[in-house]
Amino acid sequence: MQASDPTLIGGVSLDAFLVFLFALLAFLFLGNLAYMLLRRLLDGRVSHGTAKWAAAILQYAVIIAGVYGSARYLLAFDLKAVAASLGILGIVVAVSSSQIIQNVLAGILITINRPVHLEEWIIVGERPTTGLCKVRDISFTTTILQGLDGGLILMPNSSIISSKVVNYSRGGLLEIQVSLSVPAATDLARVREIALAVALDDPQILPHISTAGRTGAQGLFDLPYIRRLRADRPDLAHFEPAVLIASVSDGWIKLTVRAWINKIPRKDEIASRYLKEVLRRLQAEDIPVKAEVS
Repeated sequence: MQASDPTLIGGVSLDAFLVFLFALLAFLFLGNLAYMLLRRLLDGRVSHGTAKWAAAILQYAVIIAGVYGSARYLLAFDLKAVAASLGILGIVVAVSSSQIIQNVLAGILITINRPVHLEEWIIVGERPTTGLCKVRDISFTTTILQGLDGGLILMPNSSIISSKVVNYSRGGLLEIQVSLSVPAATDLARVREIALAVALDDPQILPHISTAGRTGAQGLFDLPYIRRLRADRPDLAHFEPAVLIASVSDGWIKLTVRAWINKIPRKDEIASRYLKEVLRRLQAEDIPVKAEVS
């Protein structure tokens, strides 16, 4: 009696198919290993973004080459037959995975146009927004952001392309606004004097920052990206804090203090410290006040 034929899956023996599955897992592991080794080699020698993309290209090259080679020799993979069927397959993929395709194309556009870079501080969206976040990773389909609260936001690349993106790292400066409401009979000149004095005494509020910080902030205006956007080269003196009357209602006058900082991730800390000192000085002079940070 003749031995039974090996079990077949689509014309391929079961043994060959199982070996292919093990090879697939092996090349996935090798791809990840290649990524980590190249990142370790390049980190510190080139920019973070360059190291990441070079390692990602090597990772996908190893995986694709390994899978193709395994399929060709273990499963008798016919490239011509596959190419001939891509028309029908493409329609199926386009219908079933349109969102994935959009995110991949958006990832390519992000790589080319570079609207955001790794480690930059941005806000995405109209309302609600993501809040101030740092760009931690950009893959082919997803951009990973980290908020000031430490949480990670996995955002589809298509959302980065189609949404409003405010990039504070490119501008280098951030305005903070503090609202002070005082009774209408209050000496506004004295309130303004105190509010400005506190801002001028704070080493984190422009323009009276440290010499090194002043040099770095002024150098932002010489960056090619910024110089393309504005014809003038502003001086830090243009960023003096200001106190403006915002509204008058029910016997109270609302003032808005506007100040500029260059330590973007410390925005809340600087605003809180400023507000605390303003309240202390106003209360020391028995000036009633209601305050909030915008």
